[in-house]
Amino acid sequence: MKRSRLLLILFLVAGFRLDPPAQAGADEVRVAFLTPRRFAASAGPSTATLEVVPPAGTSIVSVAFIADGVPMGTRSSPPWMFDWDAGDGTQEHKLDAVATFSDGAQARASVTSGRSIVIDAEIATPFRVYAIARGVKVAYVDDLKKDDIRLYESGRLQAFEELSAERGPLRIAIVLDTSASMEGEKLKGTIASAVAFLGVLQPKDEGLVMSFSDEVSILEGPTPDRRKLENAIRSVSAHGGSSVYDAIYGASDQLAGFSGRRVLLLLTDGRDEAAEGRVAASAHTLEEARDRAIRNDVMVFVIAIGNYLAHDADALAQNAKSRILEWNVGRTQPVAGILSSLATTTGGSILFTPRADELRQSFDRIAEDLRHQYVLAYVSNDKKRDDSWREINIVVDRPGVSVTTRTGYFASPDASGRR
Repeated sequence: MKRSRLLLILFLVAGFRLDPPAQAGADEVRVAFLTPRRFAASAGPSTATLEVVPPAGTSIVSVAFIADGVPMGTRSSPPWMFDWDAGDGTQEHKLDAVATFSDGAQARASVTSGRSIVIDAEIATPFRVYAIARGVKVAYVDDLKKDDIRLYESGRLQAFEELSAERGPLRIAIVLDTSASMEGEKLKGTIASAVAFLGVLQPKDEGLVMSFSDEVSILEGPTPDRRKLENAIRSVSAHGGSSVYDAIYGASDQLAGFSGRRVLLLLTDGRDEAAEGRVAASAHTLEEARDRAIRNDVMVFVIAIGNYLAHDADALAQNAKSRILEWNVGRTQPVAGILSSLATTTGGSILFTPRADELRQSFDRIAEDLRHQYVLAYVSNDKKRDDSWREINIVVDRPGVSVTTRTGYFASPDASGRR
């Protein structure tokens, strides 16, 4: 009989602490570890990377790096990168950085790296799945425990080692339809609601603003600076066609590489269509855009504005053969169905918003969703990395509670350990 193998994955959440200097407010200085990040298991030769922003009117004199209480070096100019050895990956490590500024003030950042302990097996980094639990009258359920949940991958029960409701770092792309059909109250309401939505961002989060009409434009970011993001949102104007699929594809690439939650918030009022009509505006297809979002672990949340889309969503919910008002170019799929499928497949949601004066409510709903996400971390017991589709299903053993999460992922060689 083969000896059974025991796989034990332990995580320590990377923490962030900022001790503001006496002469500067917390909003004027920033010292943060970019790597390693939360949930990151470190092993062997590693590099710690920091972001350092001095208080207004001062400059950075030096940044000292300490690993497990041992000074590892000091730099007086960027890049703020330091080499260190994490060993065999079986131990946690406490990392500190102390920045000294020209006015004599100091600021500190600290992080504890994760650790992976594996017996008779290779070191594996877990795959993370984000989920939202709702109960009666769609109220959020925030008290789930590991014993309440079963996670299946393509029908196979998985043992997950982490269930946390702690709010993890977020990078969100706010992607706004600025085609000619958005002119007027729709665009005015979009701008006001999107600016208010920026309140969801915490100091460790990043945002970027993109717009799309005939072409896709990156207006700002990624950046943690809300003022820059607000200015970018207020700069948009309506004109031209609507290259929805190119926008989804491009935003998914902008979100890739971030160690944390990756969210695409798409606001649109219709199909992918050039300004002259009857032809697609995007160079990429729907399938390419959806594949890009899935492979980059992007959750897509959609606000679909307009009476046509709202009518079609209601009609499709009642009868798949209902009269549809808004079709894609070629009339092969209802736009409401396309946007709904994109959101549900990636673990996001869609809100059909008939009127401009309802936009603020829709943005607020998505903000609340992002504040009530669980993260589940597991190592698949199917070790093949053949790029096959792996269906994910989460079952909650509590009456009346349902979970929204991504429907699956592609088991590519780099699928384990992303984010």
